[in-house]
Amino acid sequence: MLLQHLTTFCRVVEEGSFTRAAQVLNLTQPSVTKQVGALEDYLQVQLFTRQGKRVHLTPVGELVYDYARQVIHLVQRCEEAVREYRSPGSGSVTVGCVHTIGLFTLPELLAAYVREHPRVKINVKTGNNRETVTMLLHGEVDVGLVTTPQVHERIEVVPLFEDPLVVVAGPSFAADLPPVVSNADLAQLPFIGYVRGARFRMTTDQVLEEMGIQPQFVMEFDNHEAIKTMVALGFGIALEPVSAVQRELISGQLVRLNVPGLPRLSRTTSLILRRGERRSEAVRAFLSLLEQRYNVTIPTR
Repeated sequence: MLLQHLTTFCRVVEEGSFTRAAQVLNLTQPSVTKQVGALEDYLQVQLFTRQGKRVHLTPVGELVYDYARQVIHLVQRCEEAVREYRSPGSGSVTVGCVHTIGLFTLPELLAAYVREHPRVKINVKTGNNRETVTMLLHGEVDVGLVTTPQVHERIEVVPLFEDPLVVVAGPSFAADLPPVVSNADLAQLPFIGYVRGARFRMTTDQVLEEMGIQPQFVMEFDNHEAIKTMVALGFGIALEPVSAVQRELISGQLVRLNVPGLPRLSRTTSLILRRGERRSEAVRAFLSLLEQRYNVTIPTR
């Protein structure tokens, strides 16, 4: 079994087609078919089924794909470690994170890191919490930053900071509200929320339910930037994490409402690492930055 066979197999999976995989890999389709066939012969299993022009993984194909991704990324990390050894101070760090962290927390961290390590290449891959964990387990990222609790035998979890939820409004909208907003007042106000089904929306719905509020949602979006924009324009209020609205609160584009009935609830942003893994100098430097910034202790390897 050759590494090239695994690479070609993974590309067919990701493209959903032998033809498109051949185009991406700059190979002929018969060559791609031959490599996948050689892998099937070696493992003595069928990896794909066909439905029209598209191919789909068999159950054992899914198993092989999971391991193949790990093998490929392990080889890439080996090559990176050798390059770093030959050229100290270089290397790369790939960070996986949820979208809110990528937008509101990570930029400042990366700016500080790059100032100290200008020759290190930074890569960022975003997804939801589940996708970030999957990327870490498959070796596609060196470190992960998530906002929900994680328990896995192969993962180390280090809480970094608490991110409280606050009710915000635009200045003009807030000017028409009492200085102290009661739960009854809140129930009468138009809400701008995250889309239904998202974990963050489920969290905020639970908070409001505990307050005895059935919110009047007038708008729903799949990102915090759109929510903040609509709130700043005066279309309603929103329950948002502080990290997502901190800049607007400082600039005065948003106002934090005084809601005594709001439970003290926060999301915990945590670092996740593969347990017991050898880490490059570049990654260890990034972890050192997190230790200094958030006053935490991170297991080293």
